[in-house]
Amino acid sequence: LHLFICSSGFEYKPPTYKEHDFSEAPKFTHPLVSRSVIAGYNATLSCSVRGIPKPKVTWYKNKMDISNEAKYRMFSRQGVLTLEIRKPCSFDGGVYMCKAVNTSGEDAVECKLEIRRKYP
Repeated sequence: LHLFICSSGFEYKPPTYKEHDFSEAPKFTHPLVSRSVIAGYNATLSCSVRGIPKPKVTWYKNKMDISNEAKYRMFSRQGVLTLEIRKPCSFDGGVYMCKAVNTSGEDAVECKLEIRRKYP
């Protein structure tokens, strides 16, 4: 920091510039949409999120984290998040939530998934 003394005796401090913070809390730009699917056929749920830094995404079914369950596959491509439910059965119906978190905040969206029985 440099101090300059003007001839008038006043101290002059050059302005300080704060680094611009480009971070942005997660925000879902497309929500999850509730749907009804037929048992036995793979189903997908999709939504879109943005945020800087890139948010960490976690999927939940009925408020339980399903990240490590083999029945589900999660994809993330350019902010589009997809949950694939492999060969759903009646037990897979419920409320699904996608939560995105980064250092600036968090956001979440949810939907209901209904599983219909296959009729012979």
